[in-house]
Amino acid sequence: MKDRIESCTKALIEAVKDSDDYKEFERSKEKLREYPELKVQIDQFRKRVYVLQNSDSSIDLLDEMEHLLQERRELYKNSLIASYLVSELHLCRMLQRIGMELFGVTDMEIDAFEDAISI
Repeated sequence: MKDRIESCTKALIEAVKDSDDYKEFERSKEKLREYPELKVQIDQFRKRVYVLQNSDSSIDLLDEMEHLLQERRELYKNSLIASYLVSELHLCRMLQRIGMELFGVTDMEIDAFEDAISI
């Protein structure tokens, strides 16, 4: 059975890599490599989003969210940045759906808080 799971995992990885979402993300990433200063800017933004999403309540979440939304609006004015962030979001959503499907077969009894899980 272990060999079958490993084989299926490799097939899933190949399917992800063959998906339109993955290919678009890779194209966007490749274009962005031509502009390292934009990549730094995007990475700083992505880091702040990650920190906000995984932070405790010691920071002013509403204020920080408003600041990030304004920054996002500014970033999206650049079509290269917008393309990258949108393609990253699509890829992440696909991976989340896959993860939730896999998680769903385990019957981890998350009914009590599944309303808090959004994909």
